[in-house]
Amino acid sequence: MAELVSKRYASALFEVAFEEENYEEVGNQLDFILGCFKEEPQLPQLFESPLITVDEKKDVLSAIFKEKVNPEIFNFLRIIIDKGRESYIEGIINEYGNLVDAANNKMDAVVITAVPMDQQDILKLQANLSMSSGKNIQLQNQVDPEIIGGALVKISDKVIDGSVKNRLAKLEEELAQILV
Repeated sequence: MAELVSKRYASALFEVAFEEENYEEVGNQLDFILGCFKEEPQLPQLFESPLITVDEKKDVLSAIFKEKVNPEIFNFLRIIIDKGRESYIEGIINEYGNLVDAANNKMDAVVITAVPMDQQDILKLQANLSMSSGKNIQLQNQVDPEIIGGALVKISDKVIDGSVKNRLAKLEEELAQILV
């Protein structure tokens, strides 16, 4: 349900911003709001609290964001509060970011290695993945010593497993079948 609500509100906002050709500016302002929520963990709790009235939530919203975001974003946040969807604000912002990335043909990926990759290797792999996928890949390196060696690449819902751990597991399977 949360994902559906987040997608619906994010899609509606993105559609309007895309038509007005300011979807990236809107995304930047939403990122600012998300940053505020992360810096002050009490802020989302305040908006989600059933003990605080809608009018009080709108007053807090005005005090914090009215002068810092454009009127469309401010009114969008007021609509979210009016509809009782305050608990979905972070999800809506994240979904909006996904829509902006899709519009810009951008995709995030992770490469997991046993030791940290140097920046030159990351950029080379990023370029190769971008060429093969036809997307603008943004690659991050994560370290997991359990993969022993090689690399494990995750792009969206696809996994390319070139790790030594995976190769050893396959070899173990093959040997187990031969011995039986």
